[in-house]
Amino acid sequence: MATVTTGEGGLQKVSLTAGSDGSSGAGAATAEVYRHGATLTGWSVGGQQLIFVSPKAVFQPPKAIRGGVPVCFPQFGNLGPLQAQHGFARNREWQLASSSSSSATFALESDEQTLALWPHAFRAELTVSLQPSGALQQVLRVTNTDGKPLEFTCALHTYFKVSDIANVAVVGLKGLQYFDNAAGALATDEAEAVTFQGEVDRAYLGAPDTLKVTDSGRDAVLMVHKRGFRDAVVWNPAEAKATGMADLGEHWRGFVCLEVAQARSGPVVLQPREAWEGSTTVEYDTVGEGAD
Repeated sequence: MATVTTGEGGLQKVSLTAGSDGSSGAGAATAEVYRHGATLTGWSVGGQQLIFVSPKAVFQPPKAIRGGVPVCFPQFGNLGPLQAQHGFARNREWQLASSSSSSATFALESDEQTLALWPHAFRAELTVSLQPSGALQQVLRVTNTDGKPLEFTCALHTYFKVSDIANVAVVGLKGLQYFDNAAGALATDEAEAVTFQGEVDRAYLGAPDTLKVTDSGRDAVLMVHKRGFRDAVVWNPAEAKATGMADLGEHWRGFVCLEVAQARSGPVVLQPREAWEGSTTVEYDTVGEGAD
């Protein structure tokens, strides 16, 4: 079984562990997930922490945790009818539905509070698993438990820990159309890689199912594989915007967000009793140890 303990702010967190199968030489892996928001706040492989949580993060519901992997549902950003940015799932306490030493499933169901915000009955499940190789897998499953259709946008808003944002490149998006949220316009990416000389806030439409994040500051490579999610979001606010974020501030250099999403390509539409599932698997490697 997973280990359940009290974490920051007196909130419950679930800790997972997995060994190595020797395929990557990465060593043992660990992860931790808070029931608040079903937010993954840690993933390490061979002692290397790969998930960023802001040192200024506030662990006090209903505020979302700044960093980790918040679940954006039932809308991503403002792509939906809710006033709250990214919906309500990241601000709610999820139930621990089942677990093993290396995997845990969290569940969130509609109730009076959610129905007041979004008039649809649903069940959402997030399963977080550590593979023997150390890879991290997250599966989001949404079931329409209502008698009428529902539609939603969503994302797994992943903050990857990096040596410095200036050392980071995201590879695999060349030639794709994206919505530039900072400029409020559509554009096409002609660059070999996304790099960060200022604010980057882009939602790529129809992104490929495998993307790569490189960090030259620590010779690290992350391979991000997605299934079910059509889009990918790349984000770092840079200094000017981060200064106005009380729970981030000067720590903006320490992360890059590469998010699997169902966003600008259009919402998921579910008929009564239908279910949708999207997943992401992230593999960590170091340059010279099997990375492309």
